[in-house]
Amino acid sequence: MMKLSQIGLCLSVLMFHSTLSSANEDNMTDSKPMYTVNIESQGGGCELFINDIPVLSSDYSFTISKFLINPWLITGRNTFTIRMLPVDSATKNHPQWTPTARLCKVMISGPKDEGAPTTTLAEAEVKTSESDPPLSKGGSFTVTLGYPTPAWAQSQKIGKDATSQKKILDKYREFHRLLEKKDLDGIMKFSAAKFKEYSRSLYDPDFESDRKNSFQEEFDTPPGTLLGIDVQLQNGLQYEYYHGDRLVSIKNDENRSIIQYYDDGEGVTTEYPLFFYFDGKDFVLIF
Repeated sequence: MMKLSQIGLCLSVLMFHSTLSSANEDNMTDSKPMYTVNIESQGGGCELFINDIPVLSSDYSFTISKFLINPWLITGRNTFTIRMLPVDSATKNHPQWTPTARLCKVMISGPKDEGAPTTTLAEAEVKTSESDPPLSKGGSFTVTLGYPTPAWAQSQKIGKDATSQKKILDKYREFHRLLEKKDLDGIMKFSAAKFKEYSRSLYDPDFESDRKNSFQEEFDTPPGTLLGIDVQLQNGLQYEYYHGDRLVSIKNDENRSIIQYYDDGEGVTTEYPLFFYFDGKDFVLIF
């Protein structure tokens, strides 16, 4: 989970970023094939996709080092894309924005072979001036993971029909109710497949218990306002499909996840991006 400040750095990542970062520091050993990215943007926003899955995004300049990407990888060829985000009035009013040449670059690192030292596997960079349109650049790299291909990578394509989208929205409502009731056990059960995939990709059998403790700490703090799904539904929802239509998420008209807390005191929104795949019987949370 990541906080998005309305006045500071606005960085959107997939859920459990803080846990991934600490796991990266603890588990980056020669015996475990771990893969990371360094990404930097200047003069505006940038986003990173791994295997057509949104991994990192910010409307403003930012720098991240050694961000672990194992949960988004498959054995064999993997793709990545960096894209500059359009500059809007909010970005121009942000203190970190300057009307000069913009830059977005990424470097992907990991072992060439299991047990080998970390090395650069791929990198890309895009530059543009203020008047140029948004640019993107991609590439690919090959990895050998120490665990089987994730279930989401082999899942069925998700239909874009009204019935399928209603089932997906129902899953969001279910997760929303669990947060509203602060039902920790319910959230852990709801997210069981996710924790299994993450534990395996992080080589960390304690991931689920650590995440449960983290959730408990979050629930013990003074609550903010859990934004209602139906209120956002009135302005229209966007169903976003990724990885060859095998993953789906729902965003509101502000291009944010529809699961959000808002803290009036700090002016901070805590966002829960949810991603689902279809296992042939049900929609399963994985990111």
